[in-house]
Amino acid sequence: MNANKRFSSSAHRRESKARAALIAAYREGSGLVAIAVISAATGIRIAALGSGGEVSPAPSEKVEAQWWCRRSADAARVAAAATARLRRLSAGSGSAALDLAGKAIVAAAKQCGATLYADEETVSAAMAVIARVDEEMERLQRAGELKSVNRSYRTYRTETTARGETALPYARWLNEYNANLVRQLAAALRFT
Repeated sequence: MNANKRFSSSAHRRESKARAALIAAYREGSGLVAIAVISAATGIRIAALGSGGEVSPAPSEKVEAQWWCRRSADAARVAAAATARLRRLSAGSGSAALDLAGKAIVAAAKQCGATLYADEETVSAAMAVIARVDEEMERLQRAGELKSVNRSYRTYRTETTARGETALPYARWLNEYNANLVRQLAAALRFT
């Protein structure tokens, strides 16, 4: 029974990791940039994370909350304005500082005229796109029309092994293929 539980939690972690990768692909395809509240040993900081070369959190830091912008320039401006606002408030640390940082981000976005999207909003939109991709893949599988996908994997595997590299297992390759589809669909929806 313990082995089954271990397998179930392991399978659940793999599924969660795969969903997280698909959500990240959606955000990337949509061009979303995060404005994050990050806690570190030195206190709370606010930073723009994502496309455009923004700073990533250090391994010892933790992203506590995040909002999303459609443009990296807006995210950078909001992060800078929120950081200045947070410094003026002398936030300190702890949950009060996290709350102040969140309020500083929302106020800075309003001041900069930038539209913010809550983390939950982006996850919800991502899940809708992921569901569309999943439904289409299931439809193709039921209709026996995955031949072109399987042919693509065989070509990839042949080319990769010819270069002396190890090919991804089919399941991992298919996860990356689906992430690419999510990314492309999100990009297409972005401009509609």
